[in-house]
Amino acid sequence: MSDKSNSDDEITSTPPDITEKAMVATNNLLPEKSRKIYEKFYNQFMEWRTKNNIASYSENVLIVYFEELSNKIKSPSLWTRYSILKSTLNIKNQINIAQYPKLHALLKRKSEGYNGKKSKTFSPNEIKTFINEAPDSNYLLTKVVLIFGIMGACRRHEMHSLKFNDVSDLKTLILVTIRDTKTKTTRKFTITGKYYDVCKKYMDLRPKICTTQNFFNNYFHGKCTVQNVGINKFGSMGKTIATYLNLPYPHLYTGHCFRRSSATILVDAGGDITTLKRHGGWKSTTVAESYIDDSIQNKINVSEKILNSIQTNQTLNTININSASTSNNFPTEAIPQLHFNNCTIHNINIDKKQ
Repeated sequence: MSDKSNSDDEITSTPPDITEKAMVATNNLLPEKSRKIYEKFYNQFMEWRTKNNIASYSENVLIVYFEELSNKIKSPSLWTRYSILKSTLNIKNQINIAQYPKLHALLKRKSEGYNGKKSKTFSPNEIKTFINEAPDSNYLLTKVVLIFGIMGACRRHEMHSLKFNDVSDLKTLILVTIRDTKTKTTRKFTITGKYYDVCKKYMDLRPKICTTQNFFNNYFHGKCTVQNVGINKFGSMGKTIATYLNLPYPHLYTGHCFRRSSATILVDAGGDITTLKRHGGWKSTTVAESYIDDSIQNKINVSEKILNSIQTNQTLNTININSASTSNNFPTEAIPQLHFNNCTIHNINIDKKQ
C-alpha cells in the first residue's frame, strides 16, 4: 500500500475536530511573513495541474512545469519557486520533491552562465567622505542609517523594525541588538568613536513624547518627528548617498548596498569566513561569500601578497656557505664576516668539511 493511501486511511479514521486542528497546525509550518506568497505559488502549480488534466506529482510532471516556467522567469526565481513548492507540497500533500534528482539537475543547468545583478557597494573612502562632509541639517538620519548598516551588516527590514530599547547608550559606545532577523538568530554589534558621536546626536533629538517604540524616526531640517521611517525609505538611502557623492549609476545602490558593503570591507580588512558569518548572521558559507563584492582593493591585497612572497624568496633565499669549496690558498679564516640587519632569514646551511 502506498504512502498516499496510508495517509488517506489515517485521515478517514481521525475525528473531524482533530483533523481540523492538525490542518491549522500544519498551515502554521509555513513562514508567517511570506505565507501569502507560498500559498500563491502553490495554488498556481495546482491550477496548472488542473488545466493540463494532471493528477500526478511525479518528477516528470515537475520537470515539465519548471521547464515552462524557465521561459518566463530567471534562474534565481526558479530556485525560489522550487524551494516554495518543496515546502508546500511536503506539508500539504506529503510529496518530497527534494528526492527528484533530474529536477534538481534541470534547475542547475538553467543556472549555468547566469550572472545576476547585485547591489553596488561603498568603499571606505566613500563612506568616510559622506560622514565627514554631508551637512547634518539634511543628512543626519541618512548618516545614522549608513553607520548602522555598515557596522551591523543590517538589512533594511532589520533597521525598520529596530526598537529604541534595543539600542543602548553606554556613554562611550552604543550597543545594538538586532532581534527581527531573517535567520531568527539575534545579532549584536557596537558603534564607537566618531560614529558614536554622530548617532548620539540623532538619538538626543528624539521627541520626549513619542508614541512609537521604533528607533528610527523621520528627520527634517535638524528635528526628529514622531513618524517612523518607512521601509522603502531605508531601501532608497543608498541611492541618496551615491547621488550626493556623484557616483555613477546611483540607482544600483539598492537596499542591500549597506550589508554588501559591510561584508566586503570586513573581508578586505582581513576578516576570515568565520568572522564574516558571525558578523552578518549567515549560516551558509556560500551565501555569506555571495555578499562579498569583487572589489579592486581585494584584488590589490591578493596581488601584493603574491608579489611580496616572490620578492622575499628572491632576495632572502637559502644561504649556503660551503667551506669545502675553499682551497688551501684561501683559508676558512679569510672568509669575511656576514652582517644581517632588519631582514628575515629563512634558512642558513653551513656545510663543513670533515
